[in-house]
Amino acid sequence: MDAASNALPSADAVRPAPTPPGPALELQGLVTAVGRYRSKPISLRLQRGQTLALLGANGAGKSTLLDTIAGFLDPQGGQVWIAGRDCTQAAPESRRVGYLFQKDALFPHRSVAENLQFGRLASEDLGALLDRFNLRALAARRPGQLSGGERQRVALARALGGMPDIVLLDEPLSAIDPSARPALREELARHLRRCDAPSIIVTHDPTEAMALGQLVGVMHAGELRQCAPAAEVFARPADLLTAQLLNVENIWPGMVTGAMPNGRLRVHIGLTGGISLEAAPSENGHGTPILGSQVHVCVRAANVVVGAATQSPTELGNLMEARLLEMRPLPSFVQLQCELARGVVVMAHVLPWQLRRWPLAPGDSIRVELHPEDVHVTPL
Repeated sequence: MDAASNALPSADAVRPAPTPPGPALELQGLVTAVGRYRSKPISLRLQRGQTLALLGANGAGKSTLLDTIAGFLDPQGGQVWIAGRDCTQAAPESRRVGYLFQKDALFPHRSVAENLQFGRLASEDLGALLDRFNLRALAARRPGQLSGGERQRVALARALGGMPDIVLLDEPLSAIDPSARPALREELARHLRRCDAPSIIVTHDPTEAMALGQLVGVMHAGELRQCAPAAEVFARPADLLTAQLLNVENIWPGMVTGAMPNGRLRVHIGLTGGISLEAAPSENGHGTPILGSQVHVCVRAANVVVGAATQSPTELGNLMEARLLEMRPLPSFVQLQCELARGVVVMAHVLPWQLRRWPLAPGDSIRVELHPEDVHVTPL
């Protein structure tokens, strides 16, 4: 549903002025609040066509941020710039925001076609919009006659139609049946790639954030803790809390024991006399941890390479012996829980075909390798 749904569009709204150069959305120290909640100042920039997936647990302030950008909540500080205009105090209907709420908010007494001809979309070519979102066969139906996926497609068409200056999507897939979610996620990604406006997608699902966001922002307790390209955020979480929100499977307390000529770190995990690892240098703006400092060592299970103890190593580095504790088949991979020296437990993900000729069983000795670039160090 768009922010102009309760007002008739003005001539300026129907014919938007050309977008000036610069960020299509810019938040400058924006402070949001609702009830007792108050955020820390939030600053970010999005270019045209850029998508930010905003990840965080319930209560992090994600939806409050969207409502403030859309003009439904007054900011407590800072500024909101949309398409080169200072919209901090602008009314919602003047912001040209396409908004898809957690609940699709379709008008139950109106047909799909009528829902798509309201507010900002009143002057839109209805036939083109129906075809764009594959809704022509549903045009005469009312929301109560649609499946959850069909309703969400209508709501998405309403958010993306009419050339909005920004698109805000609040948990767009949360109400969709799990079996239908992957297909709708792909459809959503395809529409966002074709959209000229920047978009922000709120989610609590790291997989969804990685699949949809060019950028990923991690929020906790009203603070935007990290915002960067998706691959960077998932490979280099800024701190322990961010790593936990991103579901990093292996997080070990450690200590920096040395610096290497190639810029990498030597870190120690486990008890005294335990395991020494070569790790990539920190790139999160926190500086390189000093010798002797306490850190957390983060490794994603998908980056753990396992093999039979009798196999030749792959020369990735950080070669260790381990004992298999547990195997758990999951839909897309097999999860292995292994024990390294001194009781350090590591989680690894392997593809089912990798185990076809390897009769692996709990208690077996295996080899574990970690490439230094996949060993990430965060401050304690």
